[in-house]
Amino acid sequence: MARSILFIVENLSFPFDRRVYREAVTMKEAGYNVLVICPKGHERDNLAFEIVEGIHVYRYPLIVDSKSRFDYLLEYFMSIFFTFIISLKILLTKNFDAVHVANPPDIFFPVLALFRIFGKKTVFDQHDLTPESYLSRFRDERKDKFYLVQVLFEYLTYKSSDVVIATNRTYKEIAQKRGNKREVVIVRNGPDLRKFHFTGINEKLKEGFEYMVCYIGIMGVQDGVDYLIRSIDYFVHKLNRKDTLFVLIGKGDDFDYLKQLSVELKITDFIRFTGRIPDAPAMDYLSTADAAASPDPYNPLNDHSTMNKVMEFMATKNPIVSFDLKEARYSAMESAVYVKDNNIEEFANAISMLLSDEKRRMKMAEYGYERIKNLLSWEIQEKNLKMLYSRLFNTYKG
Repeated sequence: MARSILFIVENLSFPFDRRVYREAVTMKEAGYNVLVICPKGHERDNLAFEIVEGIHVYRYPLIVDSKSRFDYLLEYFMSIFFTFIISLKILLTKNFDAVHVANPPDIFFPVLALFRIFGKKTVFDQHDLTPESYLSRFRDERKDKFYLVQVLFEYLTYKSSDVVIATNRTYKEIAQKRGNKREVVIVRNGPDLRKFHFTGINEKLKEGFEYMVCYIGIMGVQDGVDYLIRSIDYFVHKLNRKDTLFVLIGKGDDFDYLKQLSVELKITDFIRFTGRIPDAPAMDYLSTADAAASPDPYNPLNDHSTMNKVMEFMATKNPIVSFDLKEARYSAMESAVYVKDNNIEEFANAISMLLSDEKRRMKMAEYGYERIKNLLSWEIQEKNLKMLYSRLFNTYKG
């Protein structure tokens, strides 16, 4: 009889959360029964129950638009409540053998601890460092009581898990140090080249501009899109470059603010905000772009984190401009130009330099694509995930 895995995710809906979607599909294709509990999405994934590619998805409502600390507390309370109710219902009606919790946030350690008592295997899939994320989101260097709660919750989540999944070497080292975990497996956020890849150049997307630069991802406080917009202002008004269209794909808490900022800086003629769009048009934009921007600023969270956007840029053959971050350097290596000290003027200069050097752009793009294909793609990374579960259930043959 096939084993069953219950995935729990809180910060995004399913299948919108690409990493959890890839993991769930991989385990389904490996012969496991897969179930997912997540919140409903704002603009998609609205059904309370749905079967997605054979995966049973249970969704609960979140009525809080979380911006303040109190909003987050209310959101997390609701998430824990609904997740407990749904998971207990699944346990009684379908059963499962393992619970796979993805963060942020680190609030589901009571769920892990409870089901561990019932003999279920428990996995903590650490997507983010929530203590560092807290400081970055509120742009506050003070380690107040809310920060200390984040540290405690992370520790309890480590302790409630049989195995920790890390997205890179830095996260693995942190799990071993802060959580005293020996069982830590790296499964990187590589794109699935079977589904997200270079699709060819569509010149119509450039709207008559000579060049196009793309951004894709969440637009929140810690994502640095405001840095990019101020760099575009410098690019247009100080470098006097009117030949480039900037396409910003995605959405987030700062979306309206960022659009207003572009109006105030008088650069709306050179920016397109697409909002969230399906993968097909997103791939077309990225494949057509002459360069891509990864403006996540240096801070303790971003320096330690692997950015999905960086590897999606590499998968669609883009040279990249990035701020100088440890894990961004490991992911992109020679396929990116790195700008120090969160300097927006140098970021704009780096974009301008790349656009003026076609030979270098082509060399960087090819390097990045080969690195993804041969080392970082999901086709490579999913092997580690399948091996983890084989060992967890004592079925590994290697």
